[in-house]
Amino acid sequence: MPDPAISVVVPVFNNPAGLGACLEALAAQQTARPFEVVVVDDASTTDLDEVRRAFATRLDLRWHRLPRNSGPATARNAGIQAARGELVLFTDGDCRPEPGWLEALAAPFADPAVAGTKGVYRSAQDDRWARLAQLEFEERYELLARHADIDFVDTYAGAFRRADLLAVGGFDTSFPRADNEDVDLSFRVKARGGRFVFTPAAIVWHRHREGWWNYARLKFGRGFWRMKVYRRHPGKAGRDTYTPWTLKASLALVGLLPAALLWRRWRLPWLAAWLAACLPLARLARRLAPDLLPWIPLFLFVRGAALAAGMATAVASVLQPPGPLPTPAEPPPRSPS
Repeated sequence: MPDPAISVVVPVFNNPAGLGACLEALAAQQTARPFEVVVVDDASTTDLDEVRRAFATRLDLRWHRLPRNSGPATARNAGIQAARGELVLFTDGDCRPEPGWLEALAAPFADPAVAGTKGVYRSAQDDRWARLAQLEFEERYELLARHADIDFVDTYAGAFRRADLLAVGGFDTSFPRADNEDVDLSFRVKARGGRFVFTPAAIVWHRHREGWWNYARLKFGRGFWRMKVYRRHPGKAGRDTYTPWTLKASLALVGLLPAALLWRRWRLPWLAAWLAACLPLARLARRLAPDLLPWIPLFLFVRGAALAAGMATAVASVLQPPGPLPTPAEPPPRSPS
């Protein structure tokens, strides 16, 4: 049997039901391309053997278990090393790819100038904050669709050439959780040359965090760890194709809120600016989820405040120096485009 052209790497920690749904979706992929699935069990404390047995004959399945729980960066690196495909596709054990997911991510690589492809989330949840989070993703996807070359690839639905991943040494394992480690990797791969392509047909279904507090905690972490990324890649700070101007505006306005509360003459201009920053997401809500319209100002305030708090905490704690980049495993040069 020839080596597969594509390896799908799925890191997982516990969650046998989610992993089973993910592998079921991968078994239903509509593609003529040969592919393998590399599951990396990050030392789960829940038995996943039943899931493994259920798909052993339905997929070209390779299974690796780490000796200790080490986080998604380490797990994905193990998957990269084990992969036999020229292309490495990533998704997570709690994601369910649509049947056309693999083909949509892989097809752009026919162009040798393409170094990465990025797909999208979809969610069918009823929770208000999960639906607002999906609306936030939709705003970002609209922005990405305007660009022929984007800045980074998220590993819930993304693909790279294995040679590039090896050349940059894989994911930085100093990121302890699934938070901005894929952004850092993308910036390093992109620095080698090549183009990242947004592929909205590469859809995975996902359950976002529910409730305002869980959403705020997520955004606090995003702000904190993004500062580490910007310390290593300062030229990318605030200059990517993924961040809408409304987010930048809301961060600035959250910072100005104390002044607006202190000086009365600032209050009306602040409120007018805040409502203006809400307009793009409100337009999307009107089209996609009208019942969420009244919640947009509060949602954006929670987002802005949590991100700002995470970023401020990172700066105040004087993060450790970024440290050395991961060591390349095999640094083959990119073929000329």
